[in-house]
Amino acid sequence: MLSASFLKMKWNQKNNPRLSIQHQINFFKRLSHILEKGYPLLDALKMTGWDIKLKPTSAIIEAHLRAGAPFHIACEKAHLSQTVTNFLYFSHTHYDLPKCFIQCKDLLEMKQKYKQKLLRVIRYPIFLFIFLVIAFTVMQKTVMPNFITLFEGQNNQNLTLMNAMIFVLNTLGGIAVFIILLLLAFVFILPRLDLSKKISLYENIPPLKIYQSFLLSLLFTTHLYSLLQAGLTLKEAIELMEQHKKYDILSHYSNIILAELSQGKSFAQAIYQCSLFRKELTNIFHHTNDIQALKDELEMLSDFFMEYIEQKINSWLHLIQPIFFIIIAIVIISIYASIMLPLYQWMNQI
Repeated sequence: MLSASFLKMKWNQKNNPRLSIQHQINFFKRLSHILEKGYPLLDALKMTGWDIKLKPTSAIIEAHLRAGAPFHIACEKAHLSQTVTNFLYFSHTHYDLPKCFIQCKDLLEMKQKYKQKLLRVIRYPIFLFIFLVIAFTVMQKTVMPNFITLFEGQNNQNLTLMNAMIFVLNTLGGIAVFIILLLLAFVFILPRLDLSKKISLYENIPPLKIYQSFLLSLLFTTHLYSLLQAGLTLKEAIELMEQHKKYDILSHYSNIILAELSQGKSFAQAIYQCSLFRKELTNIFHHTNDIQALKDELEMLSDFFMEYIEQKINSWLHLIQPIFFIIIAIVIISIYASIMLPLYQWMNQI
């Protein structure tokens, strides 16, 4: 009976597409609400499955939990977001699962919110930019060769101006291609780099350093606070984070902290070796010795990092559209100048 249910479950897993973010938000919202009422996790999953849309997800997770899988592995099998499954790695130590699931819901909501906002911001500028690229390509292949032919044998100044404008436009196109390739490299190549090279890039490129320092500090404070709340000692919490290899940099830094502690250094001295952690994080270990005070400060710092990341993302999104429009304006002016300036010069000579 169990093997038959597993075969059915595996068949469903292969045929289920990746779950939408909204579906995952609804799942964690419903599950955390039921758990807050005092129901056990398996019962809460069964009750979450009363919603026909959430039933397949609940059933897959429940089946894997009954088979002895950890919760984050069960969520992986149910095709939940990797952001969530990585976050849920520490769920087996949580005494407050509802809060853990609410944090997952909040992460997914933030991801969905800014993804939609980014698409709204860049949709029109990208459409306009693509239209201009097509228009310039057509002009370069048809209109400009005719102008160059017209100006040949005339005043060399007109021909020089036309070639200069074409060079400017080609340069802008080359820069655009370079930026696109850079973004693609960041998305597809950077995650596959060796850990030391990845850390070196993050440390030496200011925008990446700012983003990664806040992200790593947020993950460290959030997980350390939750693990301390679950009753683990500071060292046990760091050891658990070191074992989670999918957070590769966080695991590496945890390993550094443990190595420094084994040499007799204080936690404040050990964490100082982690260059991508924010100063706000490293500073609290210099003046906080009481574990309860440390937990309180970690909780406040986690909230601060979350709010600051949201503010930064908002500010970057507000800059995207003006930058796009400035680039588009430069392209339009360059196209216009490449045609009209030589033409005006030629007409003045007639």
